[in-house]
Amino acid sequence: MRRLTRNFVAICSTLALTAGLAACGSGSDEAGGAGDTIVAETAFNLKTIDPHRQFEFTGSTIDSAIYQTALEFEDGDLTKPTDGLCSFEMSEDSKEMTLTLKDEDAKFSNGDPVTADDIAFSFERLQGIKGNPSFFLDGVKVKKVDDKTVTLTSEEPNPALPYILPNSSIGIVNSKVVKENEGTTDEKDGAEQFLNENSQGSGPYKVEKYDADSQVVLTANEHYNGPEPKYKRVVLRNVSAETQLTDIQSGQAQVAYDLNSDQAKQIDESMGKISSLPSTRSLYIFNNADEKIGGPAADPNFRKAVMAAIDYDKLIDLAGKGSQRMASLVPNEFVGAVPKDEAPERDLEKAKKLLKEAGYDGEKVPFHYSSDQAVNGVDLAQLAETLQAQLKEAGINLDLKPAPSSTQLDGFRSAKQPMGIGTWGADFPDPTNYNVFIPGGDVADRVNWSDDPKLKKLADEAAKAKGDARDAAYAKLFKATTDTAVWIPLVQPVSTVAVGSSIKKFVSNADISFDFAKAE
Repeated sequence: MRRLTRNFVAICSTLALTAGLAACGSGSDEAGGAGDTIVAETAFNLKTIDPHRQFEFTGSTIDSAIYQTALEFEDGDLTKPTDGLCSFEMSEDSKEMTLTLKDEDAKFSNGDPVTADDIAFSFERLQGIKGNPSFFLDGVKVKKVDDKTVTLTSEEPNPALPYILPNSSIGIVNSKVVKENEGTTDEKDGAEQFLNENSQGSGPYKVEKYDADSQVVLTANEHYNGPEPKYKRVVLRNVSAETQLTDIQSGQAQVAYDLNSDQAKQIDESMGKISSLPSTRSLYIFNNADEKIGGPAADPNFRKAVMAAIDYDKLIDLAGKGSQRMASLVPNEFVGAVPKDEAPERDLEKAKKLLKEAGYDGEKVPFHYSSDQAVNGVDLAQLAETLQAQLKEAGINLDLKPAPSSTQLDGFRSAKQPMGIGTWGADFPDPTNYNVFIPGGDVADRVNWSDDPKLKKLADEAAKAKGDARDAAYAKLFKATTDTAVWIPLVQPVSTVAVGSSIKKFVSNADISFDFAKAE
């Protein structure tokens, strides 16, 4: 979607719907949207909307509407960070970024102007409070140079930094007000509750009501210096996917985030429109490289036989329209992605030959997965059963080992599971976020994969690459990683947003699933 071959094409859904079903209800929080209100629904994954602490989908969705960032991705193009509140320059050695305040008319929701002090404080608070997203600026020294300039300095080259700063977890807050309400740049910070109820951003909306269990209400920021949103009020409700479907169908909601492919098919043109975008999630098989734990899975020929036995086209059918093949774990829209036409293909004869070379004689191999988890509509239990049937055709016998998500994650982290299904969601759209899968990385440790001289050499070369050369260097690294079959990429699932027919135009792209401020 956002890239054809190696060139990026952002998808912005701007729709003119000819048939309309007017939104119902009185405009109250409980009823469907009316007039200048949008009702959006999702199954909440929400702990906080303090931007420097939140690291969940719902919190990110909300903060993207409340806070502006130093840099951004224009029209959802994740390959090219652009100016946000600031313009930027990277030093030749990629160790220093210079940010220059560009949007001097930007104002917080109380009317205060955004300053270099606010930018520096926001970065330092992100680092100092040690919340989940603090790692984004690990090893980075923040310095305010003058009233318009802030520098970010790293000891090692940090070419990923421009791709990190657009994240909503690095939203710029009103430092003066936050400090007045127990905000600090260390672990003594006590501003979280204040920010949950009194947002301090310069984006198009501000928080009116926050209830992490039921709903969050946003209203327009009258001091926002961008185009005035048509919809002055956003009600985000916590409901199941089943309820989201009926509410979109009836007009009680205008946006639904969690419909699976079967549910999406039940939305006809009179009810609304489906925006399907490839997600930034990767589904894969992991194989433990320790022979004592992995057994057959530790043998390269067995792993490659598994890779050759999978019917990838049927996995695409399972994942739904808009999902994609993957040639590595890096999503197809990112710098460093391996072209899809290099993805593994099914070849049962090749698989059987490799099994013979591995000395595999049909013994059962434990295969672990989360029994209660669906990733962008892909049920992992169904996926495991599908893989079991496909591999059986090649003579591979998987012994399915379902477990609740929390139990399975602990098991995977213990590095004691022979095989299974893994999932990864990008923290930021840069290939360095996938270095954890290279021998010596945190995730590679979970399959006891500690050394591979060829990959180490390629990783060193990729780290030294600059500018446009990074794309090819990282693609080479991750293609070689796939070739080991320690990780077998399965599918890049689709991200589906259902939009009710009362919304005539909207923007949905790789960077933001639905832009409330641009809806009409």
